[in-house]
Amino acid sequence: MSNLLEIKNLNVDFKTPRGRVKVLRDINFTATRGKIIGIVGESGSGKSTVIWAMTQLLAGNGIVNSGEILFDGENVLDFNAGQLKAYRGEKASIVFQDPMTSQIPVRSYAQQMVDIAYRRSDMSMKDKLELAIKMLRHVGIPDPEQRINQYPHQFSGGMRQRAGIAMALQMSPLMLIGDEPTTALDVTMEAQIIHLLRELQQETHATLMIVSHNLGLIAELCDEVVVMYAGEVIEKGDVRQIFHNAKHPYTQALLNCDPARVLKRTRYLPTIPGDLPDLHNVPEGCIYASRCAEASEFCLEQSPSSYDVEEGHQASCHMLDPDHDVGIHEADATERQLSKTDGYTEDTENIIQDGPPLLSVKNLQVRFEIMGKLKALLNGVDEPFVDAVLDVSLDLRRGETLGLVGESGSGKTTLGRAILGLVKTFSGSVEVDGVEASALSEADLRDLRQNMAMMFQDPIGSLSPRQTVKSLITEPFDIHRKGQYDADKEAKRLCDMVNLPYTFLTRYPHELSGGQARRVGVARALALEPSMIIADEPTAGLDVSVQGEILNLMRDLQARQGLAYLIITHNLPVVRHVSDRLAIMYLSRIVEQGDCDALFENPAHPYTEALVKGIPQPDPDKRRDFMTIEGEVPSLNNRPSGCEFHTRCKYVQDKCKVDRPLPQTLSDGRSVQCHFPLFT
Repeated sequence: MSNLLEIKNLNVDFKTPRGRVKVLRDINFTATRGKIIGIVGESGSGKSTVIWAMTQLLAGNGIVNSGEILFDGENVLDFNAGQLKAYRGEKASIVFQDPMTSQIPVRSYAQQMVDIAYRRSDMSMKDKLELAIKMLRHVGIPDPEQRINQYPHQFSGGMRQRAGIAMALQMSPLMLIGDEPTTALDVTMEAQIIHLLRELQQETHATLMIVSHNLGLIAELCDEVVVMYAGEVIEKGDVRQIFHNAKHPYTQALLNCDPARVLKRTRYLPTIPGDLPDLHNVPEGCIYASRCAEASEFCLEQSPSSYDVEEGHQASCHMLDPDHDVGIHEADATERQLSKTDGYTEDTENIIQDGPPLLSVKNLQVRFEIMGKLKALLNGVDEPFVDAVLDVSLDLRRGETLGLVGESGSGKTTLGRAILGLVKTFSGSVEVDGVEASALSEADLRDLRQNMAMMFQDPIGSLSPRQTVKSLITEPFDIHRKGQYDADKEAKRLCDMVNLPYTFLTRYPHELSGGQARRVGVARALALEPSMIIADEPTAGLDVSVQGEILNLMRDLQARQGLAYLIITHNLPVVRHVSDRLAIMYLSRIVEQGDCDALFENPAHPYTEALVKGIPQPDPDKRRDFMTIEGEVPSLNNRPSGCEFHTRCKYVQDKCKVDRPLPQTLSDGRSVQCHFPLFT
């Protein structure tokens, strides 16, 4: 099969006040027609820069120094403005990472999709609209004739991403490029997008390029894989060659860091020590040498060539040179990466404290008004509300980690905010350390909040861009203990606690990586030494190695200080390793709750089973041929009768459609709301 794309010796620099950053250096790889190629690597490895160079969309300070990008035999770098217009969208089209920012919020999908077909002068407006409706139906959006007139905010996250794929495919491009297409989606929506992309590729025979740090996505979807590190291609080959026979130490370490590959439950996750090098001054030797457990002096001095491992499989590592002994240690790099991180507490299994719960939530209900009283009266609506949290009960003890899992829109974040008093509750009780929080005045609640803190989902967006790290992590003292603390002393104490260098205290949020910003968020949450932390998606958007660093840090702090964690997430492989108990939330209710291992090994609720089986495995031989759960989460405005999961449940019976199941306790002590539990 011929190559649709050939990138040869591509070099790209970015001009900055500190000098040029050599972001891409001698990039060489091809994409075969009709195949799916995946580009994988940590943040900062240059994956997205390759896309922007391919589409001539580099930032103003980006410069292509040398190289060729041959697309269907033509060099994209030589295209004029007219050729670029014909190339973008018609020959190569992109599905962006965040559909809410890449789609126009004030234009309906009909307007946006008709605009995309502006070059098709042979089509009437009616024909363009029919084509748009056809594409929406093709990607599985129900009732496309009505939905096409809606706006992005009226679609769920999964539906928006489907609409983005429909837009990208509208002009039947030769190549579809996906830039982190499932990063913001929960496990069920991710599975649906994976199946959709695979089916569309088989139908259209298009070439797909998927850029991601999600190894499960790459293994599930791709035929070929390119591994990038710090602006270089360090290994490439068939997907099975990369996942089953990785030869570069970085590829091995990256695979071993994926919590989905660690089948035995462990409190600590493997990490890759060190950080990406500063590309203002590229090291002379192997780019990965400073972080490699097997590096020798030769690796630090001499850059490796690319060696053939087998047909179609190459890697750049001195260990593959048959004519040179670089003094590799006998210890296996894989085992090193699976060992616990140095400096973390060893004996941390039994840190849950006896006694009454630190947090006790009983029958909590949170509802939001969806229309004013007059409009409700005119429309004959008796209760113009939606219940975002409904009849939720849970306990959390000191030193315990409770994972709260569910799809987007299930009410997880609202529950966390209600516990902290950031959202008004309608009924039920929230008791923190023996104090009824929901009945407190604002002043008393403010005092209580010193004992509980929240880590927000967006590590950079939740930090003020106008404050330094020092100001951010000491701000809780300004609010609760003004004039009663030493700012320098406390800032250094918190930096030591989260392993941040003191030099970071003068930096601003935009100068931090995602992992560094997350550490600042942890330090800020720990400033007043609370007993409980609510962590909302603490690993969202982070590379697998950085996820391990943050979760290892949180576990170590928990062991030393007896912290209780409520971790809100849809990252099931991560929550399996760090949680003591698990609560599964669906459509505002907790449908199953109990020991974490028990829920993963023998799920009792069909929804729990679907979530567990829906985890993409970082193994191309374990691809799923079926959907574990289909359809969208029902609207809160129109809850299904009976069991609210019956519209998506493969075990549904007549009773499920009529009677709502009540909580029942199973033999192992867990609670489940199901008429016919899968485990008793």
